[in-house]
Amino acid sequence: MNDTRSSLGRAEFIGVAAGALLTAASGRLAPALARPRAASWQEGRRVLFVTVDGFGPDYLQQSDMPNLKRMLAAGAYAEGMSVIPSVTNVNNASVVTGTFPDEHGITGNYYYDRVAGTGTFMESPEFLLRSTMFEEARRRRIRSAFVTSKQKLMFLSRGADFADSAESPTPDLASVIGPAQDVYSADINFWTLRAARHFLGERGCQLVYVATTDYMMHTYPPEDERSQAHLHTLDELLGQIVNDHPNIEVYLTADHSMSAKRDAIDIGRVLEGEGIPGEAVPIIRDRYVAHHSNLGGACYVYLEREADVDSAFALLAEVPGVERIYRKADAAREFQLQPERIGDIFLLGERPVVFGSLPETREEVDIRSHGSLHEQAVPIVCYGRPVDASRYRRNVDLARNFEWEV
Repeated sequence: MNDTRSSLGRAEFIGVAAGALLTAASGRLAPALARPRAASWQEGRRVLFVTVDGFGPDYLQQSDMPNLKRMLAAGAYAEGMSVIPSVTNVNNASVVTGTFPDEHGITGNYYYDRVAGTGTFMESPEFLLRSTMFEEARRRRIRSAFVTSKQKLMFLSRGADFADSAESPTPDLASVIGPAQDVYSADINFWTLRAARHFLGERGCQLVYVATTDYMMHTYPPEDERSQAHLHTLDELLGQIVNDHPNIEVYLTADHSMSAKRDAIDIGRVLEGEGIPGEAVPIIRDRYVAHHSNLGGACYVYLEREADVDSAFALLAEVPGVERIYRKADAAREFQLQPERIGDIFLLGERPVVFGSLPETREEVDIRSHGSLHEQAVPIVCYGRPVDASRYRRNVDLARNFEWEV
């Protein structure tokens, strides 16, 4: 998972991809690998950032995506890592700002205010403490757009000339792309890619950021034909965008990957059973309950009494299924998290384990989810401008290494 490779590093995978590309069909990229000289902004440079939600390397390897695999082979590829916790808000914030959570301040999908004893979704602009790529683009007089499948990510669009979501589109964009889409569907992601094409074309945007939703990955493993149909269609839409703009640069990654989960633990009940008052917050918690039932592979624990930290730590360290456990300062240092926005204790689960609120302390489940170290592997694809693949170890590196000027 920590290995970083150039496009030549995975010989069998790239060989299969290149072979599939020799039979390019209608709407797909031409098979030639030659690339024109990269354009400057003044010459009409076009840049597309894509975060495919839940798109682990296993989905890439097992899906019919000839356009993306052609870009992978012609450009640079790295199998890198997401930021921990491996959840949507944290990782999209990292890519949009080019910083880690200790700087941008987004440490989960959900924020718990221990003073008030209440929580809120971490999806308001005031939570974001660093400037976005759109604010930088505006400073440089570069026209930009942010388009997302999930409405919850709209807080990351600060500074964009255009910002919209497939879940709740503005009337003018809905009149062109179509009405709002069901967030629990594949169609919502197709809408988002079509909107990105519109922004790059008719709206004349030079930089566009796209974020999809991972309902299909939560629901279907990579070998399922419904997952493969979803990703094949996304690939066709991506191919249309690249055909529209032969000089386009594409920087594509995922916010996290996905794992099958079978064992759920209610950490709050574990603490309650030993008389330790506190709040256990699954970091994945958001509005999209059908995706994951608010069960994820990481958890913050907020204790009512500071004196309970040692006893709670010792108790939770012995819970079967807890793979890693950290005190606040250690977690902040290890994963570059902002200590003021995390719990007293940070837990990461084993691959089949999720944390959340349950009727019992422990239950068997059958879901696909993320949040832990086991959903950290992500593909990183850079196409359209020569780059050194060894510089791309994490998804956030797409923004950290982005060259604004030729």
